[in-house]
Amino acid sequence: MARPRIEPTLSFPERQKDIGTSTQPSLGMFAAFGGYPASTGVPVTPFTALQSATVYGCVNRLAQDIAKLPLGIRRKLPKGAGYVPDETHPLMRLLRQPNGWQTPYQFWRYMVTSLQLRGNAYAAIVRNRGGQPIELIPIGPDRMTLQVSPRGLVFYQFTHPLIGEGVRWFSENVLHFKSMCVDGGYIGVSPIAYAQDVMGVSIAAQRQAAILFRQGNQSGGVLSTEKPLSPEVTTQWANEIAKHYSGVENSSKPMVLAGGFKYERMSITPDEAQFLESRRFSVEEICRIFGVPPHKVQHLEGATFSNLENQEQAYINDALQPIATEIEQEAGLKLFFDDEIADGTELAMDFRALLRGDAKSRFESYSIATQTGIYSVNEARAFEGMAPIEGGDVHRFPLNTGVDEPSPPPTGAPGDSAPSPTEAPPISSEDA
Repeated sequence: MARPRIEPTLSFPERQKDIGTSTQPSLGMFAAFGGYPASTGVPVTPFTALQSATVYGCVNRLAQDIAKLPLGIRRKLPKGAGYVPDETHPLMRLLRQPNGWQTPYQFWRYMVTSLQLRGNAYAAIVRNRGGQPIELIPIGPDRMTLQVSPRGLVFYQFTHPLIGEGVRWFSENVLHFKSMCVDGGYIGVSPIAYAQDVMGVSIAAQRQAAILFRQGNQSGGVLSTEKPLSPEVTTQWANEIAKHYSGVENSSKPMVLAGGFKYERMSITPDEAQFLESRRFSVEEICRIFGVPPHKVQHLEGATFSNLENQEQAYINDALQPIATEIEQEAGLKLFFDDEIADGTELAMDFRALLRGDAKSRFESYSIATQTGIYSVNEARAFEGMAPIEGGDVHRFPLNTGVDEPSPPPTGAPGDSAPSPTEAPPISSEDA
């Protein structure tokens, strides 16, 4: 006899405070701070990782480029006839002002920054009585807890001054943008957490460079004398040497020693320690993690004018479009009603701002598009922010690409044949 299936009751225990330790962080610390200490001994969190110029450059570049893309609404035409923009949709007001303190650029820049550093970005959807979204409230990942019921329902518990403390909302009322997932698709993976050694090497190398400059590009030296010295005198001499001869401003000062002291410099060049090579390699490693070409963070080694254009296109395809697709699909699923989704209403980011190119290339493309009927003159003018002109909405096509129309049938009664041009018409009796 089969055992009856017992459905567990739906319960949500209160959130427990489990801060863990610095050597054995709890899951809460892992989610809040984004990673473990690196093998270099440098603690790596989403905040300390920004000390790396490459991490800061990659995250900032992705966030800025996504935030500056226009986000609009479009409707799908019947029978796959394309899309038309819908500027009158009630949701356009929300897209132009997500909340009371952020512009659309600031809102999406924060969301992408959180997504890249923490692997997750959250925003609570505030609705009116009719269910229409009226405000998007960004929630920090450390203030958000995802809960899954025994029946598979997803809830979000969070705290925000404008909403409440410890509130629990259904997933349909929370925008959740995720990075790569490994746990069934519930929580995104933080690149800082799983690549802490790469980030730690970059931060450690940066700190080492700062220490080298602070010490006047000298790794150290030895003071020697044949006279016996007490520990107090030894410490005093070491402090005096460090005070007067260490640092960048003192790196070129001649050293004058008395009392029979001799100074022997012990140094190692950056090339011998492969210091510069390690810094270059860390730039490429971090760019590889975020999918950003090195030239986007001003690392131009190996870049030429001939391949930069291809790298720009690869950056749009491989780095920006996946983030834009995540935003379009998640926000469209949560912000539109079911009937709107069924009718083909969706969000779309306009990448034409990144593909504008120089003025000559743009106008050459407009010329080709208007001559082949792809764009009308007014559509091309709209892309440049220019007002429409009279008669500019007509789509023109080359005459040699038109469809041949059949010749009209001959006039007259059926069966009548037209006289031959060389044959004279018959003479009637009256004419005779």
